[in-house]
Amino acid sequence: MLKNILVGFDGSLAAQRALDYALEVAGALGGRVRVVYAAQLPTGSPEAAASLMADAEALQPRLAAQVAARAAAAGSAADFSVRAGSPGDVLLAEIRQGGVDQLVIGSSGRGTLARWLLGSVMGQLMGNGQVPVTVVP
Repeated sequence: MLKNILVGFDGSLAAQRALDYALEVAGALGGRVRVVYAAQLPTGSPEAAASLMADAEALQPRLAAQVAARAAAAGSAADFSVRAGSPGDVLLAEIRQGGVDQLVIGSSGRGTLARWLLGSVMGQLMGNGQVPVTVVP
């Protein structure tokens, strides 16, 4: 039974659609949604990493408000957190901690070349996840 749904969230339209889907499923099944934003640290100087973390901390209230508003509109419960790391690594770590029955992510809509150059979080999760993965277009 899908009681605990994990959503990768960055505020994009695709992530918003994924969140809405997860909230709808959780609401229908009496489940709960855990929403995670991954703040990927750049390689290089400590100053660059500190700057990115400061940006992520400044972004957190806006994303948390988006999540709370969407959850309230759907009549579902959702928790929001920010984790440092790449999106794939952060989401896989959340799954490995346990208590996740399904992962829901939005599709970025990137073409084949962009996926090849930038990598694919979806591919990483589909290949290494231990729970069903739903990709919302």
